[in-house]
Amino acid sequence: MKTLLKKLLVPHHLEYLALDKDFLIQEISLQVQRFADCPDEVVAGNDVRIPFPELVGTEEILIEIFEKRLPNFELKAITRLLENGSRLYFDMYIVEFTNDENYQRLIIFFQDVSDRMALEQTLVQATNEMDILLSTLAATNNYVEKIISSMAEVLLVTTASGKIKKVNQAAQDLFGYSESELVGQQIDALAAFGSSLQAVSQEEPQQLQTHAEVICTAKTGVKLTVSFSCTAISTDIKGLSGSSPAVQDFVYIGRDVTDRQRARKRQITQYVTTRILSASETIKKAIAAILPVICDCLGWDTVELWMPEAGEKLLSETKRITAVSDPNLLRCVASWTKRSVSIPKFAEFTEQMTCAFGEGLPGFVWASGSSQWIADVTKSDSCLRREIAAEEGLHGAFGFPIFGDYEQENSARSVLGVMTFFSREVQCFDEELLQTMATIGSQIGQFIKRKQAEIALRESEEQLRDLFENATDLIQSIGADGHFLYVNRAWRETLGYTEAEIAQITVFDIIHPNSSPESVDILYQAIIKNTVNENTLYPASVEIIFITKNHESILLEGSISCKFSGGSLVAIRAILRDITARKIAEDALAKSVSLLLATFDSTADGILATDRSGKIVTFNREFVEMWGIPNEVMALRDDATTIAFVLNQIKDPQAFQERIQSLYEQPEAESYDLLEFQDGRCFERYSQPQRLGDTIIGRVWSYHDITERKQAEDALREEQQKSEKLLLNILPKAIAERLKQNETTIAEYFPEVTVLFADIVGFTALSAVMNPIELVDLLNKIFSGFDLLCERHGLEKIKTIGDAYMAVGGLPEPRADHADAIAQIALDMQAEIARFNASHNKYFSIRIGIHSGPVVAGVIGIKKFIYDLWGDTVNIASRMESQGVPWRIQVSETTYKLLENKYLFQERGMIEVKGKGEMKTYILTGIK
Repeated sequence: MKTLLKKLLVPHHLEYLALDKDFLIQEISLQVQRFADCPDEVVAGNDVRIPFPELVGTEEILIEIFEKRLPNFELKAITRLLENGSRLYFDMYIVEFTNDENYQRLIIFFQDVSDRMALEQTLVQATNEMDILLSTLAATNNYVEKIISSMAEVLLVTTASGKIKKVNQAAQDLFGYSESELVGQQIDALAAFGSSLQAVSQEEPQQLQTHAEVICTAKTGVKLTVSFSCTAISTDIKGLSGSSPAVQDFVYIGRDVTDRQRARKRQITQYVTTRILSASETIKKAIAAILPVICDCLGWDTVELWMPEAGEKLLSETKRITAVSDPNLLRCVASWTKRSVSIPKFAEFTEQMTCAFGEGLPGFVWASGSSQWIADVTKSDSCLRREIAAEEGLHGAFGFPIFGDYEQENSARSVLGVMTFFSREVQCFDEELLQTMATIGSQIGQFIKRKQAEIALRESEEQLRDLFENATDLIQSIGADGHFLYVNRAWRETLGYTEAEIAQITVFDIIHPNSSPESVDILYQAIIKNTVNENTLYPASVEIIFITKNHESILLEGSISCKFSGGSLVAIRAILRDITARKIAEDALAKSVSLLLATFDSTADGILATDRSGKIVTFNREFVEMWGIPNEVMALRDDATTIAFVLNQIKDPQAFQERIQSLYEQPEAESYDLLEFQDGRCFERYSQPQRLGDTIIGRVWSYHDITERKQAEDALREEQQKSEKLLLNILPKAIAERLKQNETTIAEYFPEVTVLFADIVGFTALSAVMNPIELVDLLNKIFSGFDLLCERHGLEKIKTIGDAYMAVGGLPEPRADHADAIAQIALDMQAEIARFNASHNKYFSIRIGIHSGPVVAGVIGIKKFIYDLWGDTVNIASRMESQGVPWRIQVSETTYKLLENKYLFQERGMIEVKGKGEMKTYILTGIK
């Protein structure tokens, strides 16, 4: 390293020296000697440990730095005592350096840190002095803390912005928060919703102290009423600059007055409730006034009144969509909610729900007859509205019964209703509140019972007043002289007399001469002869004819009784009913029944009527005759005897009896079936329930002899089957069905089919020497075998032409294996001819031709029609047969390509085909 370069590279506040591997000084800076313990020894070639004894013992570290296993090494705060008595502090830094000539050195840098060390010592001294001051301050603070902690009242210290700076133990105990939870929070965090603590400090800033009662919320959610006094204090703490004004804090001293406030509100609630009940004319008005007063005074958010059906009718106030008439269900008949609280879903659900005995909070209070408290309904399994209450933010709830009778407070029957309250806050159990509400519940119950009695009395009077006027019967009261004392509206409207006319006539003036003597006699004995007394027996029913104002006769039926006072007749009372129309209807009904019975006996069907248990009610003459049941058996009207007689005549008696049993088990069912007799007769049986209005009272059985009709139907069906079979022998089933639908043209194009032609070789020559009948019989046997093969392989026989046989695969129902099926039948035809020759000692051979392609199939003509094929495919298949070889199956190249993977072939080569020219053909020899 060049000295000039080193001087440029080393910072001015540092000195250095360079060492070799033996720790000998190789190079030094200008003033490095001032850091040495022996400055004169700091020369090149000397051991560095002599002037700097601090390096003794660090040899291994220095070697590790030389070997680059350690990057550097430091010695801090080394002290030298100078001649003038001052101290020199310096730090030593050791690193390895390799120059451009690859020459390795150790460089030791020295830094003077005397000024920094002096500053640190000054700071330590200042810190010690501060600790002494802080200890004194802490002792003072502890003393003040003890005073604050011993206070029974709540103490809160806040900044001007309302941030809590200090709380005492009483505040922590009252609100349930720890000091760490309160300090740093806004004081309004302790205030309940709608209240503000900070507003207390801002009410009258000109006063030294302000007072206010504030609703607060503890950590548990409990509402507390606290009476606060607030005082503003100025602190001596100023800003860091010293120019800002002194900071102003607020000190809140509070006292818990919750119990006192609750007691006062409960007294107010009881007083107001009593005043409302005494001033209200109706139950509805009283409840409408009481609910908001109780709810608001007690600090709850919503209140409900639950009552059974009788209570709902009393209030006549419901928004229920579906009416509930079950007296064993509670329903919400009235409710009230604070305007500041929005619970629409909860209210709507409550209006529509009902509570059974012991169900939900209302039902449980109703069943137990005692008050119930739920701190948080969202955590109560017994609350039916738990989920919707949680959604609407409701938590605390309680309910109390409304008793109607003090003597029966422990009986569920005495509970007239249940009142329930809900709060948006979790509410702790309050025994005193429940006792207060039990008293209020008894007050309300007594009021309701009193009003119910008043309503019942008033309704009874109105009912008695309206009973006669609204009755449809004719009600009259006759004096001992025969004049009318009272007649109701129905009497006046039916007979047509005015009140003035009624006052002038007697009962005998309107009695028709044709009236029943027994009915008139009681009036005659009472009014004319005056022989009726309290022991006189009256007829159970009387019939009498009155004459109307229009001189019409009205037949009346009813009862008569007499009223006595002091042994003397006071009035004759009669309740009569106009039966004129009924008498006319009864006469008409008698005629109708007579006609019905005549029709019943003259009908051609046998009819039997039974009751719901199966007992015979009635039957007609035809029923007895068609079953041949003796009259003495039917006279017994015993269903078991009749059924036993019937069972001996029918083919399946067990099914007959099971059917009867099943219908009586299903009274609403109707039935229709056929009964077959052992003698060949056949009856239709129809049964249906007999109804009287909406009630099933029995069952009617109808039997109709269809023996002749069934015989004709069976004969017709047999002929139809023969015709159907004959048609299917001529045409495919699908084509036959289309022909039945009167289709005029039946033709269809099939893109892929395989056509087969087979010819009996030698048969034509045989016809010249053989009897025609025998020849046809022989040919029929061969072709019948071919027909069976067609059925087996699912192929369609088209026709026979002389000794030639034509069949096709792939129609009328398309199939993918049409060529395969034709190949199979071709091989089977060869086997069939061989079998026929062996069994009949003949020597026929067969020649078969096959081709695949499109065809048109259909029916032509209106007489002697057949199902036939047209197209080039048919012609080529015919040429394959006619130009084939006996005992060989010749196929076209088209068919060969469809079958080459499954069947064995021999290539025949090119042949001349009429109309087609040369075509390549193959001989089918068998299956691979």
